[in-house]
Amino acid sequence: MAVAIPTRIRVDIQPFHPYLLRLYGVSEAEFEALADEDLKAEYLDGVMIVHSPASVRHEERQLFLATLLKLHADAHRMGRVLGGNAVFRWRERRLAPDVMVVRDEQRIGPKEVEGPPDLVVEVLSESTRDYDLGEKRRLYREAGVGELWLVDVEGQVVVVERRGRGYESEEIHEGWVISEAVPGFRIRAEWLWQEPLPSVLECWALMRGSGDAGPAFA
Repeated sequence: MAVAIPTRIRVDIQPFHPYLLRLYGVSEAEFEALADEDLKAEYLDGVMIVHSPASVRHEERQLFLATLLKLHADAHRMGRVLGGNAVFRWRERRLAPDVMVVRDEQRIGPKEVEGPPDLVVEVLSESTRDYDLGEKRRLYREAGVGELWLVDVEGQVVVVERRGRGYESEEIHEGWVISEAVPGFRIRAEWLWQEPLPSVLECWALMRGSGDAGPAFA
């Protein structure tokens, strides 16, 4: 008997609480029908994972990092920077990082990226902390992601893992966080702990070794 596939997922929780929903027994066709550009969703071996909307604090840091990465990638012709609800496909799975850099633009299709990104950034949140640090982190390693940054604003630490170093964890609380997957890209960890965040343009100038750093960068 044919089963009708719903065309949209609607989650209505009042008052709002962060959530991470798992829908079991979902086929790839159903996932493609349900997922859209307004919904952050992932697909893992027949399970569809639906994320709650990001908090303002999470969204600000995701956009801050994505903007700095895009400025750097555009300036040095280092591929594309994607974020939000964009997914990459690995085997029968689709994963949606907060930010990813793909240097080989030929792997970027109209709906998804084929294969693991060169750099993945995850900003930990209340609803995804355990998932990002556990299951998703393991999947990134299995997929062969070139470099992984886990940004923990509450703990004020950036955890960096690199495929070329066997995914050995490096914890950075302050000072420069330097990417090897995206040559020349670096940020200061303490920028991410500031409220409000510092100016993207001032950070970009400092990253390039020019401009007045100002008091926020002392």
